[in-house]
Formats: sequence, C-alpha cells, structure tokens
Amino acid sequence: MCKPSHLRKLCPKNLGKLLLLILFYCLTPQLANAIVTLPKLVADSMILQRNINIPIWGKASVGEVVTVTFKGASYTVTTPSTGKWMLNLAPSAAGGPYSMTIAGTSNTITINQILIGDVYICSGQSNMQYTFSYGNTSNVYAAEIASSTNTKIRQFRISFGSNAVPQDEVPGAPYGWQSAKPTAMKHFSTTGYFFAKSLYDKYQIPIGIITSTFSGSIIEAWISHEGLINFPNLYNQPQGGTPSSPSAIYNALLSPLRNCGFKAFVWYQGESNITNATEYRSLFPAFIADVRSKFNKPNLPILYVQLANWNAASELQQESNIAALREAQAMANSISFTGMAVAHDVNQNGDIHPLWKKPIGNRLSLAAQNIVNGETNVVYEGPSYLSHTVVGNKIVITFKNVGTGLDTVGNVLRQFTIAGADKVYKIATATLIGTNKVEISSSTIANPVYARYAWADNPRSANLYGSTGLPAESFRTGQTTVTPPSLYTATPFAAGNLVVTRYGNGSTLPATGTTIPVYLEEFNTSGVSQTASRLMPSVAGNYNAGITNLTVGTHSFGVESLLSLSENKKYLAFAANNLEVGVPVNASGSKTIAILTADGALNTATSANLGVARTATVNDDLSRIYYNSQTQGISYVPYGTSGANVVLAAGENAYRGLGIYNGQLYASTTVVAANGSIPAVSKQVAKVGTGMPTSGTQTLTALPGITTTEIVRQFVFLSTANNTNYDLFYGVTESGKLIKYKLISGNWVDRGSVNIANVVSITGKWNTNGTTQLYCTTLNTSTYASTLVKVEDFPATSATLATNAVTVIATAAANTYFKGVAFAPENSDATELPMNVTSFNGANDTQGVKLKWETTKEQNGDSFEIMRSTDGVEFKSIGSVKAVGNATDKHYYTFTDFNPAEGINYY
Repeated sequence: MCKPSHLRKLCPKNLGKLLLLILFYCLTPQLANAIVTLPKLVADSMILQRNINIPIWGKASVGEVVTVTFKGASYTVTTPSTGKWMLNLAPSAAGGPYSMTIAGTSNTITINQILIGDVYICSGQSNMQYTFSYGNTSNVYAAEIASSTNTKIRQFRISFGSNAVPQDEVPGAPYGWQSAKPTAMKHFSTTGYFFAKSLYDKYQIPIGIITSTFSGSIIEAWISHEGLINFPNLYNQPQGGTPSSPSAIYNALLSPLRNCGFKAFVWYQGESNITNATEYRSLFPAFIADVRSKFNKPNLPILYVQLANWNAASELQQESNIAALREAQAMANSISFTGMAVAHDVNQNGDIHPLWKKPIGNRLSLAAQNIVNGETNVVYEGPSYLSHTVVGNKIVITFKNVGTGLDTVGNVLRQFTIAGADKVYKIATATLIGTNKVEISSSTIANPVYARYAWADNPRSANLYGSTGLPAESFRTGQTTVTPPSLYTATPFAAGNLVVTRYGNGSTLPATGTTIPVYLEEFNTSGVSQTASRLMPSVAGNYNAGITNLTVGTHSFGVESLLSLSENKKYLAFAANNLEVGVPVNASGSKTIAILTADGALNTATSANLGVARTATVNDDLSRIYYNSQTQGISYVPYGTSGANVVLAAGENAYRGLGIYNGQLYASTTVVAANGSIPAVSKQVAKVGTGMPTSGTQTLTALPGITTTEIVRQFVFLSTANNTNYDLFYGVTESGKLIKYKLISGNWVDRGSVNIANVVSITGKWNTNGTTQLYCTTLNTSTYASTLVKVEDFPATSATLATNAVTVIATAAANTYFKGVAFAPENSDATELPMNVTSFNGANDTQGVKLKWETTKEQNGDSFEIMRSTDGVEFKSIGSVKAVGNATDKHYYTFTDFNPAEGINYY
C-alpha cells in the first residue's frame, strides 16, 4: 500500500537545480499493517480535564481512520500527512472511572480507570520536583503519608529531559499515572501533592497533576525559542540540547504537553536565577506570555511560588540576591490571572530545599480557588506594601490586603529595617498602627528615607501577617520606577501590505529628547490599518527609539527609523533605535540593526560599532548589512555580528538613503565639508564602489543626470520591464518634493516632480498596467501632523510628474506620527517549480523499494534529488536522477532504493 504526497521547493543554486521532496511511505513486509500509537500521557488511570472539549491525540499511518469511543459516543479522524492525528471529545462533568478505546484498521487500544476532574501542570526546578523521599520529609510528614491513599488524586511524573528542538513526546514517564498512596509518595512531588490534596478536600472531585520539572534549571531554558525574541543574546544563540541552553527544557518537557487539556499552570522556580534578578523581571513575564501562547490559552491561570527562605537566618542584610529575585517575582503578580504564594516563612533550616511544603501547597490551593475557580471570597494574598510617608524620624508604611487587620506572631515585630540617604540599613523598631499601618524608626537614623521588610536571604523571623494568617510580602521602598518592558510579538506580515514606523502610543505627544514606544504598523495599499501593530521591544540593553533634533533638514529627522526592503522582498531592515532605554538617538544609542521576515520574526543580533546606525539596508542572501553611521559614513557589517564593522565611504552626517539594486549598493548624500583626512561630500545619488563592497575605501560615482541641487532623503528604483533592469528612479527630498528620473541611453533624464510638504520616506511598485504606485509618509515637525500618502504615475514609461494627485490614505492618530514606509517582507522562496509532477508511485520488489514518477513539463531542470526519512521529518539524500532539462511532453523516471529501512520509509 503506497500513498503519495508532494512538497516542492526551489533549490537556491545558480545551476537551476531542482530539489523535489516527495513524501511517500511504503510498508515493508515486516510491518505490513501500521498501527495507531498514543503518547505516554494518554494511558491507563489518566485524569482528563472536566467541562472542556477533551483532546485525544496520537500517531498513525497517513490516511488511517482512527476511531475513539468514550462514554457511549464514537469520534473519528483521518490521519493527515504529518502522521499526527487529534480529535476532541465532548465536554464532561467530573466522574469515573471510565474506559476508552482507540482503534485503527490494524489495532485497538483500550484505556481503563479513566477519571474526569481538574488537571494541573506542576513545573519548575527541584523544589517542585522533590518528593516525600527527600531528606527528612518522610518523618516530617509521616502522618500525611500514612493517610494518603486516595485513588482520585493522581500524578503523571515526567523524567528529566532537554532537547535542541521541540518534541512531541515526553522523555519518559516511569510510573505512568499513579494514584496517591503511602508507597507512591516517594514518587509524588511534595508541593504538588499538598496542592492537589487541598483542592480535593475542598471540591471532592478527581485532581490530576502532571509534574514536569528539572532540577537546577534556569528560566531561560523553559521559554520557547519564539518566546525569547525580545532577548537577542538568548534568541540568537545556536539552539543546543543541554539543560542550560535557551529553550532546551521547554523543547523536552513542555512542548510535548501542548495538546493536553488542563486547568492551570503551577510554577516553582527561581533559585537558579538569583544572580540575574534584574533580568528575571523581564524573563518571568516573557515565560508567562510564552506558556499562554504555546498552550493557546491567553488567560491561562499561572500560580507560582515566591522563593522560600534559605541560607543563614538574618535580620539585617544589606544586599540579598534572593530578596531581589523575590521582588522580581512579585512584580509579575500584576499580570492578569496570576497568583503568588509567599514562602519566606516556611523553612525551618538553611537548606535551599525546605522540607515544609504543606503551607506552600495550601497557599497555592487558595490561589487556585480564587483565580481558577472564581471563588473571589477566598483570600489567597497576604499583606503587601501600598505606600509610605516620612514623619519626622519615623516612616509610616501602609499595607493592602490586610483582611480585617494586620497581625503578628509574637509581641515584637521583626524584619523591618530603615536607612537614611546613604542606604545603610539598621534594624528598626516597628509598631502596628491601626489596622493597616506599621510605624518604624531607629535611634541611630534621624532623617530616614528608605524602609525594607524581610529583605534577606533567610528572613525566618519575619512575623507580620494578615487576619487570615497569610504572611506579608517582602519589599523595599525607594526603588526607581521600573517601566515594564515592551515585549515584541512575532505576527506574520501579509504580502503586498505596507509597513510604517509609528512613533508613540497616543497617550502623550512624543517630545524631543525622550524615548517612546515605536510600532511597525501594517496598512493595506488603500490605507486601511490592519490588525497587526507590532510594538518594537524596549528591554534595557536591547532596543528602543528616541528623538532628538526633530527639525526638517537635520540628519536625525531625515532618516532615523526609515525602513528598507531587500530586493528579493524577503528581509525588512530597521535601524536608528537606542541600545538602552532613555539614551537619546544622537548619543551612544542607535546601534541595533533589526531584520524582520515574513513570519514576523525579529533578529536584533546585528550591531553598529562605528557610531550610530541611522538607516540600514540588507542584501538578498542576508550576508551583508550596510548602514549610515552618524559619525563615520557608509559602513558594512556582516549579518548577526557586531565587531566586524568597516567604513566604506567616510563622512560625518553626510549620508541619507541606502539601497541595493541588482547587486549594486547605492547611496544619497548631502553637503559636508572636508575634515582632516575625511574628504568633502556633495549632494548626489551615487553608486558606492562596485557591487556590494565589504572592505577598502570606496569611490562614490554619481548617477549621471540625477539632481545635485537637492538632498534626496530616500529613493527607490523600479523597472518598466518588471525585472532587474531598473530604468525608473523616484526619490523624496528634504525640500519637500517627490522627484522622478527615467534612464535613457545611459543618462537619467528629469521627469518632473510633485510637491509633498514635509515628506519623509518613500516606497513604490510597478504594475503591469504601466502604472507606478508610490507611497510616502509626511511629518510636520511643528504640528506633528503626519500622514501616509499615495501618488500614481501613469504611464510611468513616458509621463512627467507635475500635477499628479497626492492622496492621503491614512492619518496618524493624535499624539503619534509616522516615519518610514516600505512594503512588507514576503516568503519569496515559496515559488512554484517550472514543472508538473503528475504521478508518484512506489512499491516493494525483490531489490528494495522502486519509485516511479511522471512529469508533463520541465524547464531548466538539472536533476531530481531522492531523499529518504524514517520519521517524515528529517530527510537524507540517497541518490539522484538526471532530469531532461526542458520539455513540454511526458517523461518517466525511476529510482530503486536498494537498502530501505525497516518499518515506514518516507521518500
């Protein structure tokens, strides 16, 4: 039995070689009947999530019909070309036990003892991993272990694992779905069990926990590659499979769970990130966003544990990385549908792994009852800092979430410290005032400025609680306000749309010398804004826009934040943004050069180190990036690097637009006087050297006929033959004109201009009806009025620009304005081959597997490369067959694989 499926891809070789990947499986005699298989998670004793469409999934032969029968109903699905099937069962209330059958043509699987209830993924590092067998835990909780028998509390424990690529199956599950009982407690997560037991005691329905942990893991390894897009130093690392590699643990331990139905995600991690607590402020929200994205649950509840106390107990500690990490965790509690369990009071020794996990599990359960199950009367938060005032030599701190009032354990309030302007902290005398205030002071500090509570690695003596018995959160005052980072979301571009850089979010008018949010806004060619409005990232040390010298004619207004699309339309270049938040454009920032692709992916691994990158362009194979340096001139840097910058044409503030056309680098310039060894630069549009140079001092060769009296801010070449023989030139000038030139007998002939006040940027395209469509942005630097306009030139081959209409198709919203414009990047590799494959067949014979295929048209073909895979994903070449080359009639080809692998072979 053979079933074909075809995938065509144009091989990027100059010889015009065709690469035809043909997916094909032939069943060898040893496995004549392929079977339905299930993931380890779908197994006996599993607990399924109640009240949702219940996903069941697995693998089978392509085209195999799989039937699932459950609770008297049958569901069928046909296995698609991926070999991976999935279907949804009808929602069901809590109950069980039930049985389920999954049947294909060759086998039937029966799953027994299924319960329906609530399922939680419990993840993190060792404090979520450790079981009742750790240390003295079995003695501390001997009574709880002895009474643990409950078939309605079950755990699915996943083995450690890491991988360079996302996986579909967990690395191991040695105990399957296991019910709680004394002999099983050595396998149960202590935190997870107490969380589950508390919920079971409250609701009396089955509770399942999927424990997916990795001891000693860092959060960077738990975030998918896509989720790290705002962290270039992580996103642009080669993807490795070691546990410390970015995304490696996500790939192995979370990716296989993406199809799973569950209620909430429980997280206990952070110990391995205490040395980068500041970065954790951004990494943890990115992790939350990534989990919600990957599981396609935008409001997925995330319940997490704030780090417990460990190391030597201390009442006064000037600096604490652990406390700083707790602070970063607390910041994430402002994200919707998150709940934090405070744990700095649970550990009774200095071990990093507190044995006393029951309070942690119970506090997580309270958060689940409120946030997940909607019982808003359940209190799950203890007191937390609200505000403070300085009154003489005292500081009065106001708390929120106090219940009916603050309370203490013991007569003396502990763990409050106080400092003056020098930030040298002293132990404070603390007194409760009313229901929600604490007054602190120290006899050694006459003019207090700062206050802290429980700010230590191990603030074991912290004893401030709310009326329900939940501990107060640790805090410190006097922190610089931290602006939440702008997190970039990769959203695919639509081919043919326009991309515009938009400054500001509308809240306040962007002002000179400030840093503001910058968006890549997408419009169709009628000026209708599309749903995709991409906020460029603003993580400190990464990427953020600023404005200085916002005046017509100055360099920063002229070209910062302009866009440039590669000639093959695959790569969009974007420059002139700050390296650090708050740094003006013309200072030390603006060194990052971003490259975006059609799928919305953003790469910020390329940096200018020769002054500030004001605008940039990229070549078709993504190997070369050219940028205008504010201080140095036209410079070259290899893609993805920062240390190999080369000045090709010197001149401070001398250059405006850049572009690559037909393998030649072009630039537009202004007038700059000679300065020492740097030569003078005059107004022109010129070739920069020959081709795309990467070294040496390059000569500018002015294009004959194009204006030398105007400063061309940006330009575009087009072809009336719709190829790379460019014979039309359009540019926008700093005097407010759209200019046109036509190439005639080697000279560029002036074909008029149109006035466009305050024009900033240009892009355009040639249509086969003979019309050129041009799109420009405008910005009035006095009123900040900004528009996107359209100009049509017809017939472009002969017309002169003069009275052409300038049509406003979009206007920037209040307190925002536009800068650059370009067409959206496209997946230009997705090109239909110049050939037709009309059939593809395969069969076993005495020599191996014989493949046959037929074509009815071929053009410029070199050969067919035959590739084989045993999993349908990773293919290896096993030979080639010479192609006819060019033909319009039928041709037949054969190839024999003399050494097929056992089992299923994909060709």
